[in-house]
Amino acid sequence: MLMRMQLTTRRDGAVTVVAAAGELTVPTAPSFLRQARLALAPIAEPLVAVDLSGVRRIDSSGFAALVALLRHVQRRSGEVCLVGLGAEARLLLEIMQLHLLFDVCEDVPAAVEAMTAARPVTATSARPRHLLGRIRLTPAPFERRAAS
Repeated sequence: MLMRMQLTTRRDGAVTVVAAAGELTVPTAPSFLRQARLALAPIAEPLVAVDLSGVRRIDSSGFAALVALLRHVQRRSGEVCLVGLGAEARLLLEIMQLHLLFDVCEDVPAAVEAMTAARPVTATSARPRHLLGRIRLTPAPFERRAAS
């Protein structure tokens, strides 16, 4: 069975929303990364909200593609924020320690607000690069369970 990944992009003010739908797994991760890079190519300092609310399943290859996208955007002095992560994806993000790299917001409007508020007034001013991600969720983001 051929796995499909659909990728759409749209602008929300200064932020480019990259919305993925389907499965972000071994067969689809390279295509996701290629399409996302092509969509961001014309933008000098991209602010990117990656909307994963339509992703049914994500594996380590999918997260590797997201890390590659993050590095690509950071090299271009941009920022990436992940939104719409399901409980399993958030748990994997934490287990793989990727929550230390990514900013995570509850939804696209929160990501747009967070990224545009942190943006410098002039495009030429040097902006410090953050090393650690931030998780911005209003309810308790992770449900802790005892191991069985």
